[in-house]
Amino acid sequence: MWTHKKTFAIGGLENVGYAPNRDLLIVLSSQGQGIFDCLKGEKIARLQNNSDWWKDFNEITNSIVGFDLLENIEISTCGLYGEDNLSKTTSDGWTLTKSEPQSDDKPFDEYLVQRIYLIAPDKQQKIFITKDGPCEFRAFGFSKTEKSFIVALSCDLTIYSRE
Repeated sequence: MWTHKKTFAIGGLENVGYAPNRDLLIVLSSQGQGIFDCLKGEKIARLQNNSDWWKDFNEITNSIVGFDLLENIEISTCGLYGEDNLSKTTSDGWTLTKSEPQSDDKPFDEYLVQRIYLIAPDKQQKIFITKDGPCEFRAFGFSKTEKSFIVALSCDLTIYSRE
């Protein structure tokens, strides 16, 4: 079963990308770059270069070369720059979906939000993951290993994983 590992507050989150065939996620924000271990739900590296990562960002491929333990590895990203290309389904039938805009919970029901749900393979179980609210969706989806998934908003990062 999927386990919520952690939700990190990340102001100015712009793009995210999984390292190839790993559950390590690079996060690009107005505060710099970070690397997260999505199986453990931990931030494992930080490069406080504010938006200086932009000079190394390939605008054509929406990729960036990693740092620290991802040094010299080109990582495809998505979010504010580049269409969300993360997988929304796993080979064993789990699916992530985003709702159409709908009223938020009371007392904020005058505002429209979109919710992310995890749907079980039998389609009988629909699990609420998060919603956008005051933040904008950047990307959401599963890693290539299918052992983790993330939801990236402009203000935070939610991480889930399974054994």
